[in-house]
Amino acid sequence: MSVEQKQYELNVLTSGLYFGESPRWRDGTLYISDMLGKKVYAIDAAGNKTVIAEMPNKPNGLGFLPNGDLILSSMHDTRLYRYTPQGLELYADLSDVFTGYVGDMVIDQKGRIYVDDVGARVFEGEDLKPGRIVIVEPNGEISIGLEDCHFPNGIVITPDQKTLVFMETFIERISAVDIVGGRLENRRVLLDMTQVFSSADDRVHKRGCIDGVCIDAEGGIWLSMLRAEQFMRINSKGEITDRIPMPGYECIASTLGGEDGKTLFLVATKVDGDNIFDAMVNLRTETTIFTTRVAVGKGAGRP
Repeated sequence: MSVEQKQYELNVLTSGLYFGESPRWRDGTLYISDMLGKKVYAIDAAGNKTVIAEMPNKPNGLGFLPNGDLILSSMHDTRLYRYTPQGLELYADLSDVFTGYVGDMVIDQKGRIYVDDVGARVFEGEDLKPGRIVIVEPNGEISIGLEDCHFPNGIVITPDQKTLVFMETFIERISAVDIVGGRLENRRVLLDMTQVFSSADDRVHKRGCIDGVCIDAEGGIWLSMLRAEQFMRINSKGEITDRIPMPGYECIASTLGGEDGKTLFLVATKVDGDNIFDAMVNLRTETTIFTTRVAVGKGAGRP
């Protein structure tokens, strides 16, 4: 465990995205959605960006099927697409079950997709309301896996493949649920972030909100603390082991990769104004992707 590692050297990989989301590493390349830029990028180790998809309805969650195919999400029209060199192929139309936008996703070792329905169309003025986690089977069958999820966001599967952990952003909570034959059972609260960020000032600014997450070989989860200007690692017991301060940035997402799996890619965004949704609508945001080295690398957890 990385409790001895307290200092992190941050290096800029690239910048110039409007709002980076859902970074994923595979075979020497970082893939990331620029939600507001309406593009999906492949980024090499030198930070060179290549657009691999233009998505007018805003990309968000990404994931890889067991055969290596990249699945992309289209937020506003609630569809999943398979990337091919010839273009995008429709993989699943979720419009019959979704009420909000497509959020993040995680794909298990069998190709089953767990994807967030955030519940409300906040960019169109709707108030926040509970969403759900939807399951897309490899045969195309679509079902609701879990209801009453409060803005479900970052989502991972533990290394033993038995537990799905997801963030409920605006109620500042980490929740977990057992995976039983692909179904989701025995929901519980893993960590109440209002107890971690408990001061009066923390409560005013809701500093316990978490956006994206990634999971390491020990089951430790790197949390992107949206409003607390830091990335934070918790171990499998929910204990805080590491913090990476990011003053002046909203912390959006992270992923593990690199040749040995011990490079942590950090997606951090500067937001002009106090209301993140207003800033996003008016494109007053800019994302930088940083890298740092960590003690515990990527393992069997997903993604």
